[in-house]
Amino acid sequence: MTVDVQRLRRDAHERAVARPRREFAGAVDDLTHAGVAMRRYVPAVDAPAAAVVFLHGGYGLFGDLELQDGYCRRLAERLGVVVLSVDYLLAPESTLDDAAADALAGLELLVGDGFARVLLCGDSAGGAVAIRAAQRSAVPLAGLLLTNPNVDLTLASYDAARPAGPDRELSATSFRAWARVSDLADAPRLDREVARLPSVVVVVGTLDSLLPESRALAQACERAGVACRVVELEGAEHGFVGTDRAEEALAAFRELIDRV
Repeated sequence: MTVDVQRLRRDAHERAVARPRREFAGAVDDLTHAGVAMRRYVPAVDAPAAAVVFLHGGYGLFGDLELQDGYCRRLAERLGVVVLSVDYLLAPESTLDDAAADALAGLELLVGDGFARVLLCGDSAGGAVAIRAAQRSAVPLAGLLLTNPNVDLTLASYDAARPAGPDRELSATSFRAWARVSDLADAPRLDREVARLPSVVVVVGTLDSLLPESRALAQACERAGVACRVVELEGAEHGFVGTDRAEEALAAFRELIDRV
């Protein structure tokens, strides 16, 4: 499959900036840390409960700080947390490990700002970045919050019978580049390295072809003694966080944040 990556990125950015800004009772500012562009959302609460590094979706090929700006505002407002969105490096120029390093730079910034409770949050391909960063983090994490995450980058678990997931062919093209493999079978299976993960909450739609990956992650966590809750949203598609069904994910996330 030949992919015009620059066009994908341009089109995604243009769609994102054309959307009306979601109202947000708080402060939003752009910054750079360790050479990585980031956007910080601080809700209008007396003492934020925690701080979250957010990793956007986009197949690992496209996406920037604009792509899920509205969802980040919702995360910060509904959860009462500081959200730090990270503009991580993308394929084909960079690897999944490079993206995870950028996520870790975000964690470093939050810890430096004095937050004792930090979490990683990822949507779709950003979920893969969040898992890989959590596996490698030297910072103790309070939790891992995932929505319809890519877990099996070999795509062996991809369920084509579920009609509302990400494009398989585009995913395969991206993941070969992201993992620097010619054979997709050699790409990472992130459910095989779960022992160092913190408590995990996964929210995924039942129409999403990635649903089996979330179930496999939960099973691997159970075997490793890692707390993992999977919430399956009946009738929800892969991009549900762009709809009001995001509130169902936030309710599940809030339970973890209130607990830790």
